[in-house]
Amino acid sequence: MRRAAVVSILVAIVATSVAAWVGSGCAKEVSPGAAEEPVGSSRPGFLRFTIETDSFHEPAARLYADQLSAVGVRATVQVLPREKILQRALAGESDACLVGWSGGTPDPGGQVTCKLIPGGAENFSGYSSPDFDRLLAGFMTRPQAEERASCARAAQEMLAEEAPWVRGFSHPLFDAAAAALQGWRAGPSGRVDLSGASFTDGRPELVVGLGLGERPFIDPFASPDPEAGVVLGCLFDALARLGPDGRLEPALAESWELSADARRLVVKLREGVSFHDGEPLRSSDVVFTYRKVLTGRLPAGLKVTVGADGPLGVVFEFSSPFGGFLDLFGLWPVVPAEYYEAVGPEGFSSAPVGTGPFRYDTRQTRRGLALVRWDGYYAAPAADGPGKPTAPTLRTVTFVFVPDPARRSAMLKAGQIALAPALSADTAAGLLTAGGVKVEREPGFCTAALELDTRRPPFDDARVRLALNYALDAEALVKQLGWEARALPTAFLPEGAGFSPEVAGLDLDRERARTLLGRAGYLVWTPSGP
Repeated sequence: MRRAAVVSILVAIVATSVAAWVGSGCAKEVSPGAAEEPVGSSRPGFLRFTIETDSFHEPAARLYADQLSAVGVRATVQVLPREKILQRALAGESDACLVGWSGGTPDPGGQVTCKLIPGGAENFSGYSSPDFDRLLAGFMTRPQAEERASCARAAQEMLAEEAPWVRGFSHPLFDAAAAALQGWRAGPSGRVDLSGASFTDGRPELVVGLGLGERPFIDPFASPDPEAGVVLGCLFDALARLGPDGRLEPALAESWELSADARRLVVKLREGVSFHDGEPLRSSDVVFTYRKVLTGRLPAGLKVTVGADGPLGVVFEFSSPFGGFLDLFGLWPVVPAEYYEAVGPEGFSSAPVGTGPFRYDTRQTRRGLALVRWDGYYAAPAADGPGKPTAPTLRTVTFVFVPDPARRSAMLKAGQIALAPALSADTAAGLLTAGGVKVEREPGFCTAALELDTRRPPFDDARVRLALNYALDAEALVKQLGWEARALPTAFLPEGAGFSPEVAGLDLDRERARTLLGRAGYLVWTPSGP
C-alpha cells in the first residue's frame, strides 16, 4: 500500500474521522476478514459479471473484459441505449457500467462530485463515504490554497485505495462538417453551436448524423451525452456560453457580479428572450432549473440557495466561497419551469421547449428528429459587440441516427450528411485528408471508467474491486483503444485543480489480483490454468 505523508493542516479543517484516515497515511490494508475465511459460495467459481455500455464505448468495454480475463474474470459486454444504462445503474440493477462523462471544465467539482457523493446525480457505483465528502467540500471551499491541495490529495488517495471504479481514461472529441457549412462552432459535450451556421450555396436544410441507434432522450437534467449534445445546443440556451478563447461570455445572462468574498452571485437576465411556446424567460425559470441541476451535484459541506430578485434577477448564495460556480454550472440549459413541471421528464423529452435557435418540429418524419428555425430567437452578443434580435439562417436541422462510425464518415464524405459531431480521434483522423471536410476539436473534457456497483455483491467487497484494478494494464488499454486516450489514476483530471501527480493509480500486478480474488472466494486463472 502507498504511504502518504501526514498533512497536519488537514486535521484542522476536516472531521476527526477524516484526520484519522489521513493521519495513518493511506487507506487501511484490505484484509480477508474474520478467520481468513473467503466470502462466496462453498463451491468456488470464476468471478462473472456484465458490463453495460453504449455503442460508442463498446470497443473500450471489450478491452476491459479481455484484460480482466487474464486472471480468470469472466466479463460479458452488453450494449444498451444510454438512457437505459443510466436508469439501471442509478437503481442499483447493473453489475458495472461504462459510459462517458463530459463537461466544459476539468474541475473535479464537476465529475467527481456528481459521481461520488451519496445520492449523486451520476453516482452509478453507489459509492458513499462521509470522509470523502468532507475532503471534497474542503477542497472546493477552503480559503487557503494549501488547505485545498491537502484535501484534494487525501481525496485522491482515498479513491485509489477504495477503488469504486476500475481505472478510467480521458479522450478528446471532434466535430466534422462539410466545408460548405460555415459559421458553426464546436462546443463541449458535443454541443455544436449552429445559431450562426449557413451553407455557402444557400441551401436551407442541414442534415446531422448522430452516433446513436435511436432518438435520444431529451432532458437537460440527465447525464450529458456528447452524442446528443448538438440537439440540446439547438434547443436550449444557458446563462453563459464558451467564447472562442474558451472563457465564459454572456448568453441568457446579460451580466453577473460575484461578491468580494465569493459568497454571493447576482445574475441579470437578458430582456426580450422567449421560449419556443411564446412564454417569456423569467427569473423563476432559472431558479427552477438550478434547483434541479444542483441536486446531487454538490458535496454535503457546500450549500447553495437560489432565489429570484424581480422578473429578471437571480441571486445565488453560497455557504462557503465559491468563485468557480459559473465555470461548473454556467453552461447548463435553462428550461421553462411551468411547462416542465406540467409534463414531466417523459413529456418534456417528447416535446421539448427551450430558448435556443431552433425549436422542436411537431410534424416529425420517419427520417429522424427534426427541428425548425425559431424566428423569435434572441442571439447572445458577440464578445466584442452588443447583441441584437436575429434568426438563424438555416431553416431546418434534421438528425439521422448512424451508430456505426465508419458509415457516418462515409455519409459525410458522400454529402448525405453535412455534420458529424462527437467523433473519436481515430474517426476524425480518417476525415482530415478527405476533400471538402473540416474537422474541429471540441473544447472541454471527456472521461470514462468501469464503474462498479459497490452496493451489492460482488463489488461490495473491496478485495474484488482492488483485484480488478490490479489486473488492468491501463497504459496498454489506452494504447489499444487509440482515441488519443490517456489513462487516469483516479477520477481527478490532470488538467484540473487539485490534481496530485504524486498519487498514482494501482499499478498492474496480476499476481496480487489473483491473491485478492482467491481470498474473496473465487477461482483464478494463471498461465498454467486455474
